[in-house]
Amino acid sequence: MSAQDSLRLEKFNALALRVQKMMGKKGNSLEHLTVIHRKLSEYADVNPSIFKEISDQRVSYNLSERIRYVKNQTKTFNLQQALVAMAILEKENTDNLEVQELNKKTNTKARKVLLKNITEKRVNYTIEPSISYYTLGKPPSEFAFFSSPGTDFMFSLAGYKTFNLRPSKKVGSKQNYIYSQAGLKVDYFYGMLIPQLSTMFTQTSGIDFGYALNLGGKQTEVDFYSINIAAYYPMDFLSIGLNARILSDFSDNHFLHYGVSLKYNLKLGPKVTEQERNKIKNDVKNINISPLK
Repeated sequence: MSAQDSLRLEKFNALALRVQKMMGKKGNSLEHLTVIHRKLSEYADVNPSIFKEISDQRVSYNLSERIRYVKNQTKTFNLQQALVAMAILEKENTDNLEVQELNKKTNTKARKVLLKNITEKRVNYTIEPSISYYTLGKPPSEFAFFSSPGTDFMFSLAGYKTFNLRPSKKVGSKQNYIYSQAGLKVDYFYGMLIPQLSTMFTQTSGIDFGYALNLGGKQTEVDFYSINIAAYYPMDFLSIGLNARILSDFSDNHFLHYGVSLKYNLKLGPKVTEQERNKIKNDVKNINISPLK
């Protein structure tokens, strides 16, 4: 083997190893990979079978990385980027079943996000059933946070009118909204039925005023005035929260108890019209991701 052939073999092996290392990890630049592979092609005659094997791997790697890019952009609600990349990918791989399926999912996700942007903007009322796990009441003078006479489940149903609805954070093409609420809430806990006036501020904090009707006589025989303070972390249609309630007859009986809650947020408002649905469908088809007024 001549010195020139030996040098070409060494160069081929170095470039082949570099390309293979790049394809061994996710997230490498496809443009950079193309440049290195193009350099490798200049030495393809050194080992045509290995070069073909690496080239086939590169085609597969490019496709998997482009698919991963579309999925990541869709997951983070960067719909414009996802749909543009998906359109190019689908055009270049019309017979690939995985690409066809991804195209359907990407378009469906885009339509759902744009529809949700509209419905979230129009929330007028909410219905919020919840379940909580509360400690039984103790007199405030005996209160110790990690010590209670027992625990029980509480079941609740609330209905609210929303007000002061406004945009909050935006993630890609997904627009989130926050609002405050005022309405009625009914709790059932440990033999007590507790109707209340309830308010929530920006879906994160609230206070309830009510009257606890002692139906079961499990703890005492008297009825109580009730004040409940809540802090919630909203997660779209679910919220998790912490609550503390004081029950008092403004005489001899006072009880304090606390708990954790999980509630479902059913949001009600004007429905999306057929005209709006058609616009969203056309916007996704034409990759025109713009908010509806």
